[in-house]
Amino acid sequence: MNNSQPTLHLSEIIITNNSEPIINGGLLIEDSKIIAVGKTEDFGDYKNKNIKIINHKDSLICPGFINLHSHLLYSKTGKINSSDGLFPWLEQLVSNMKDWQEDAYINSINFGINQALSTGTTFLVENTPSNLSAQELSKSPLRALIGIEVFGSDESETENILHNTLEQMSNCHSRFCENDIKRIELTFSPHAPYDVSKPLWKRLLQWSQENSKLLLTHLEESPDEKLWWQNKSGKAVNFWKSINKLEPKLKYWEKYNSGIDFLNKNNLLSKNIIGTHLCQANKDNLTVLKEKNINLVHCPRSNYYLNNGTANLKLWNELGILWGIGTDSIASNENLDLLQELRFTINQQNITYGFNIPAKGAFKAITSNAAKIISKDHELGYLKEGYYADFLVYDIKDTPGYTYQDPYNLIVFDVDNDKDLKEVWINGSRAWMKERMLNTI
Repeated sequence: MNNSQPTLHLSEIIITNNSEPIINGGLLIEDSKIIAVGKTEDFGDYKNKNIKIINHKDSLICPGFINLHSHLLYSKTGKINSSDGLFPWLEQLVSNMKDWQEDAYINSINFGINQALSTGTTFLVENTPSNLSAQELSKSPLRALIGIEVFGSDESETENILHNTLEQMSNCHSRFCENDIKRIELTFSPHAPYDVSKPLWKRLLQWSQENSKLLLTHLEESPDEKLWWQNKSGKAVNFWKSINKLEPKLKYWEKYNSGIDFLNKNNLLSKNIIGTHLCQANKDNLTVLKEKNINLVHCPRSNYYLNNGTANLKLWNELGILWGIGTDSIASNENLDLLQELRFTINQQNITYGFNIPAKGAFKAITSNAAKIISKDHELGYLKEGYYADFLVYDIKDTPGYTYQDPYNLIVFDVDNDKDLKEVWINGSRAWMKERMLNTI
């Protein structure tokens, strides 16, 4: 619900991403948008104006976080054993969920939604084969880009699969998005090059270009992918056989060096694509993606847990690739906490590649750079005039290392979502508040 009366939020520190952090500042909100941001004195004698005042006192306000890759459907499966890698993990995931009914899926999605909100996520990129994610996200305050996952290796079934997926999207849009088109958007997620045939990928790419939509996909996640492309072997073969999907893959298999090699040689790469994982991508792969202006997403904890390796963000930076961070699902992660994901990223990059990611750069990976990746940097990722009022309020009075000199360091390394996150605001309205605060109001 929007507020008709302008509201001025006062805070000790405001990180805008648009300029240097503001000390003793204010954020003026009207309805869903920011109409002004600056130092407290910039607002003059605001107490005598028709403005509602919320003084957050010893707090830090910053833009809401953007999770660039999630699978909410799997939020209640529990962390699945991954000692044998991606494809045995997928086999166990399918087994664990085979008896789930609709209410179990809904419960799982909402568990993930609640965890995302309570750890500061305001925008979530969801990948799902089910319309249930859109159904439940439309009831929540979260913004979302939902990629309906597409599978289909049988080239003869291309038009049938496309027809069915377009019908699914149309149904999903009319039921869950028409009244809230700005907050929930839909696209397609061709699952991975090894799961989508050449003609089907071509048709999805054509659709994305005609409709100015992004396509979401998994790229170069597991070492087993290259084994499949190069000689039809590896653990992927056993998984596809177990779910009766191997035969069409074998029928249409052609040898390539990798999934990116397959896409590139068949002219199936475009700047409309957001590629996720890439922990097995080499420099040649990444150079091709950079030439096509494709932005990338790293899911560090999931990749590490599934024994898939760690993406070389140092090389991504050297090549000038724009990148952000996702959590993947709780089935291969501890939680959906993007601050914990950032800290893990910084540590792993330092250990693995000697790459030091500064706090400011890390913070932008889940705010302003993430907004650019999803083509939303004209309205999200910053706290500035004309942008949506999506922001977080942290209690910093007892935070170790509390300093005015480096607020980025404070938010990235020192605050704790479980302890310090007080409020989450989306669209100018309070979307979440810590329970202990509610009890004192």
